[in-house]
Amino acid sequence: MAQVLIMNDNRRTNGVEYSQLLINKENKESITLIWFDPNSNLREDTEQIARLRLIIDYIIIFINLEKCISFIQSINKEKIFLITLGSEATQILSRISSFRQIDSIFIFSKETNRYEYLLNEYSKIIGICTVFDDLCKSIKEQIDFVYKQIQTFSFFDQHKKLTKDLFKESAEFLWFQLFHYVIARLPRTQKAKQQMIKKCKQYYCGNTKEMKSIYEFEQNYESKDAIFWYSKQSFIYKLINKALRIQDIDLLYELRFFIVDFSRNLQREHENILLSKERFLHVYRGIKLNKQEYNKLKENRGKLISTNGYLTTTKRLSSAINMAQKPTKRVDVIPVLFHIQCDINQIDKNISFADIDQFNECSNKQEVLFDFNVCFKIESIQENELFQTITMSLSNKGQQITKDFIELRQKETEEQSILFIFGRLFCDLGEYNKSQNYFQKLLEDSNDEDHAWIEFNIGRALHLKGEWNEA
Repeated sequence: MAQVLIMNDNRRTNGVEYSQLLINKENKESITLIWFDPNSNLREDTEQIARLRLIIDYIIIFINLEKCISFIQSINKEKIFLITLGSEATQILSRISSFRQIDSIFIFSKETNRYEYLLNEYSKIIGICTVFDDLCKSIKEQIDFVYKQIQTFSFFDQHKKLTKDLFKESAEFLWFQLFHYVIARLPRTQKAKQQMIKKCKQYYCGNTKEMKSIYEFEQNYESKDAIFWYSKQSFIYKLINKALRIQDIDLLYELRFFIVDFSRNLQREHENILLSKERFLHVYRGIKLNKQEYNKLKENRGKLISTNGYLTTTKRLSSAINMAQKPTKRVDVIPVLFHIQCDINQIDKNISFADIDQFNECSNKQEVLFDFNVCFKIESIQENELFQTITMSLSNKGQQITKDFIELRQKETEEQSILFIFGRLFCDLGEYNKSQNYFQKLLEDSNDEDHAWIEFNIGRALHLKGEWNEA
């Protein structure tokens, strides 16, 4: 259940001690908001917290500096937004500003002039806000920007022979190809819809904005509306993109009802592109990449690349350039323009991308959305003073690589089911818990014929974890 947490050693709030609540809590979105305030009073701050939860769901208030720093260091799957009072800024920023987890810092103080010098010392400070309305506005604008920037990649060297011993990045690349293949073959049932809605209600309990959206989805959603719901950037958008990025198979399985619809909707809209007179498509994406991610792209020039999730692009070159060049004080990011070339005549039938303008609440963005199984070849990287241009071409090879891998695994093992091959791929990634959880989910919805194979694979995952008695 997502909620606001007060992290403190001995203070009790509303009769509940909050010091250890995070042990069993997990942020299912991509951003965590931390408010460091040694003088926090939940009773007085309730209205402010409620307003912040309309913007960002996962909020943690820290009273103790050391616990705050320790928690920040433990985060590796989310970006952190930090709010601190001006009076506390120096002591915390001097210790955490260089942490890669920290994305954006907001100083909340009525004394702007007193703390302006910090803007020159810490590049991650977005601004100093004197009133709460301005703080909320600044956080919302930065969230919108960050969600457009989040992008991770997997690579595959198509020139190397495919073997059972995969490098980790190759396994990640195949994971997305196989997951798309698997999810498209799972049944779309009313039970799957109810499982998804139940999961979302449990997670967003207490968040009035998202709960309203979930109830609307429950009452009014139809299969044909999937692109519209994704484009709203509500709970579905945030949950699916985080789950894909970190390969959260438990959540993805719960969301399978929508993912199946979404892929089918993209395929339907893709048909319109095939029927159009357009034979060659150029789309763009402007983004700021950290140096490590950019260097990985340079190292993999000429290889295949897939984005670990859906990819939103635009036909408007100027819009993408503006996004890449959006001013920032950050010195650890590089402005990048992706230029994607698509030869429509050569596209495999299992590859989907679609013009989604008609589904956008803000129309005329000329956005083109690619399904998460689409892969590209990195053709060239051009560097200049303003931004780096990475030119990529749409590739069909991901489909053939997936087919070859399935055939290879079927020859090596007695398993013929793609559902089982996919689950075993987690073991290639060293993700034994995920493999176990995946097969346990399959067990819940399987027929008697598959039980033995599923239980065998659960035992295999336990064995690889070293839990021999349970296996």
